[in-house]
Amino acid sequence: MGSKPENPRDTDGRAPRRGPRDFFMRRRGAHRSDSVDATEVSNILTKLAVVLLSTINAVLWEIYTEAPVMATIWAVIAIAFLVWIVREARQR
Repeated sequence: MGSKPENPRDTDGRAPRRGPRDFFMRRRGAHRSDSVDATEVSNILTKLAVVLLSTINAVLWEIYTEAPVMATIWAVIAIAFLVWIVREARQR
């Protein structure tokens, strides 16, 4: 009916042309579920930002205000996020 063949493999025995998306997204042996999406990357970057900022807060509370309790609380938050990142990475 139309000018387009039903099966893309029916074009003179040649394989169908693939665009750049197929080249980058589908490697031989890799599945789509194996790739990391933007949500996972943003979650990891957010957790790393929390670790960095919590560490900075802990140091500043200890140096400038000489409040070891608050410095300890911020250090515990940073360590907890690091443990969370490591556990999540091991589960993948």
